[in-house]
Amino acid sequence: MLADLEVVHVLAAALVAYSLYAAVVSTTTGLKARRLGRPSVDAAHEALCASRGWTYTVEDEDLPARFQAMPTSMDALTPEPRAVHVVTGTHAGLSFLSYEHRSWSRHSIEPHVYRHQTARLHVVAFDLDHLHPWLHLRPVPRPAGPLSRLRSRTAGPFERAYAVETTRRSFSTAVLHDEMRAHLLRTGARYQFDGTWLVMVVDGPARADQLDARLADLTTFLDLVPGHLLWRGRPNGRPSR
Repeated sequence: MLADLEVVHVLAAALVAYSLYAAVVSTTTGLKARRLGRPSVDAAHEALCASRGWTYTVEDEDLPARFQAMPTSMDALTPEPRAVHVVTGTHAGLSFLSYEHRSWSRHSIEPHVYRHQTARLHVVAFDLDHLHPWLHLRPVPRPAGPLSRLRSRTAGPFERAYAVETTRRSFSTAVLHDEMRAHLLRTGARYQFDGTWLVMVVDGPARADQLDARLADLTTFLDLVPGHLLWRGRPNGRPSR
């Protein structure tokens, strides 16, 4: 009987010790996860904005939820996405926004111990000052499997490379003319009409030395959109195509 009680006490003590260990690890993991999201000032962005008359902000807490189809946190111990290195200004007569969208995924190393993996996306957007139909143009991975290989042989290059989601099929059909499709195949970026915004999303961090090229790519995309699809009364005075 005493032996049984001793076993019970040992098991109880072990259970309490493990519970304390799990709580400490969980708390430490949560603190580490929160630290992952803390951005620091980027001197290159500060210098660029000072030379152009643009505005630089280290972080904007409202931006991660501004646009649809952006990565979000899936569990309580993973930090919420962050919008860092935010640049606002005017380019080609349009108000623009640029930032790095940071999100995290959590992978288990051992029970109650996790490693966080960071994903970075560069978001560049023009405010068109007018609502347009939702349109999401997303690059898709190279297909695999016999049915996918059959689709690869029957579909065109653009259909193999991009997935299209829209609330108005006539709008997407008009946007995706041959010249636009060729541009998309060259850039490999993601584009979306989202409310009043035209948004481009590129894999990787937002770097100051790449912003001019990204703005040029988005301007090219906008210039390829047939003028009758855009609001003709925009304040920037761009003529219709």
